[in-house]
Amino acid sequence: MAKKYALIVALGKDRPGLIAGLASAVAEVGGNIEDLDEVVMKGVFVMNLLISLEGDQRSFEELRNHILEKGKELGLRVEVHDPKEEGWV
Repeated sequence: MAKKYALIVALGKDRPGLIAGLASAVAEVGGNIEDLDEVVMKGVFVMNLLISLEGDQRSFEELRNHILEKGKELGLRVEVHDPKEEGWV
């Protein structure tokens, strides 16, 4: 099966548990964190995650839906992009 990638961007008010919450959500759908960048600017949490997925497009959609739902629970604004579909890779 071909490896697919997802780029997750998360923004919101910083508090404990945000990285753990999103990382757990990625693991729950079988994703693997390939790269992570996180910063807090004046109390604003900003995180980018590059996720790899083994499987078909359904896996990407499952990841997207699950991450968006988890982001809402955590009080974050979350975007999930397919870098290939966007023409970035």
